[in-house]
Amino acid sequence: MEKKGPVFTANMLGGLSFYYGDEAFTIKCNNTSKVMQLFLILLGAGDEGIPRVQLLEALYGRDDTQDTKNAFRILVFRLRRLLEDTIIPKDDYIVVEKGIYRFGGHLDIRIDYKIFLEHADRALKIENTERKLEELKQVCESYSGEFLPFLANEEWVAVESVHCKDTYFNCLREVCKLLKEQGRYEDMLELCSRAIDIYPFEEWQLVQIDCLLAMNRYKEALKVYEDATTLFFEELGLSPSEKMLARFRAMSGQIHYAMGTLTDIKDSLKEKEFVPGAYYCSYPSFIDSYRIIVRMIERSGQSVFLMLCTLTDSKGNPMEREDLLTEYAAGLNQAICKSLRRGDLFTRYSPNQFLVLLIGIKQEDCEITYNRINGKFREICPSQKVQIRYYVSSIAEIRKEKSGLSFGASGNRWKKK
Repeated sequence: MEKKGPVFTANMLGGLSFYYGDEAFTIKCNNTSKVMQLFLILLGAGDEGIPRVQLLEALYGRDDTQDTKNAFRILVFRLRRLLEDTIIPKDDYIVVEKGIYRFGGHLDIRIDYKIFLEHADRALKIENTERKLEELKQVCESYSGEFLPFLANEEWVAVESVHCKDTYFNCLREVCKLLKEQGRYEDMLELCSRAIDIYPFEEWQLVQIDCLLAMNRYKEALKVYEDATTLFFEELGLSPSEKMLARFRAMSGQIHYAMGTLTDIKDSLKEKEFVPGAYYCSYPSFIDSYRIIVRMIERSGQSVFLMLCTLTDSKGNPMEREDLLTEYAAGLNQAICKSLRRGDLFTRYSPNQFLVLLIGIKQEDCEITYNRINGKFREICPSQKVQIRYYVSSIAEIRKEKSGLSFGASGNRWKKK
C-alpha cells in the first residue's frame, strides 16, 4: 500500500506523544484508558496485525464474557471517532480481516521503540569494531526512557518494557566494553549517567565510579558513592546487593586525595559543625564501624549493645503502608538521634527498621534507652496506629554466636530469646 503525506510519528519511550509531520497532536482521551491502549496495541502490531482474542486478553484479561465482547465493539467504535477528530487525514484506520485487527490507512508510520529495537539488533550484529561502537552509541543515546511508564502495570506493556530495557542494557554493556578498550571514559561516563537517570536502581553507578577513578576524579567518584548509598538506604529504604556493597567498599579503598599537610587532612576528617545526639551514617559505613568496634572491645573489654528498632502497626505486624512509613520512619530517626549520646551510632537498615550501636553502657541501661527513645517518638508521633518493637543483644554474645537478650513494645520485661 502506497504511503502518502507527512510522517505520522508515535513516541512511546519515556512517555507518549504523537506528531503528524512536525505538528504535535493529541487524542482526546485519557492516556491510561482502554481506547488509548487499543490504539497503542494496534500501532505496535504493525502491518501483521493482532488476533481479536489477543486484543481481548490484553485489554480485559481472560474474561471472555458477552459483556466484554460488547465493550470491545464499543471501544473500536470510539477509537474510530476519536481518530476522525485529529489532524491526520480521514481514512479507515482500523482494518479487520479474518479476525485480525491492524492499523491501516495510507500513513507513513514511525514508532520510536520499534525503530530503537531494529537499530539495536542491527548494531549488535556489526563486526567492524569502530562502526559497531558508533552505531551502539547512537542506539543508547536514542533510548529516552521506559516503554509507556504510565501503563507499567498492564501485562502487555510490562512484556514490551522488559524487552526494550534488556535490549538497551545489552547495547550499553557492549558499547561500554568497546569504549573502555579505547580509554574513552568520558563517553562511557555520559552514557552511564543517562542510564542512571532512567534506571537509578540497576547499579550503573558501579561503571560510573570506574570511569571517574580511571580519570583520577576521586572526589566525584566518592560523591557518586555517597549519592547512591543515600538513594538506596535513606530515600527508598532499599538494600543494595552484596555485589554493590563489596564494590563500593573496594572503590572507597581506591580513593586517595592529593598529598597535603596533616592539618589539611584533619580539617577534612572532622565534622563541619557541632551536632548533638547520636551519629547517623549509611549502612555500609555502619558495617565498617561495627567491625572496628568489635575489634576494639577485644582489647578493652568495654560493653557494647546492638539494638534493632522495628516500626509495626498496632497489631505488631511490620508496617508497610508507604505513606505512613515515610512519616513514622522520619519520626523514629529523629527520636533516636535526640535520645542518645553523641558517641552512639545508628543507621536505617530497611524501610521500617533502624540499627543502633550503644557503646559503653550496662545491660540494665538498655531498657532505660528504650524508654527514652519510645518517649521521644511518642512526642513526635502520638498516633496509636504505630508501635516500635525493640530487640537488643550484646556484641560479645553475638561474637560467641550465643543468643542475646530481647524486649518488645508490649511491656518492658527483659527475657531470654
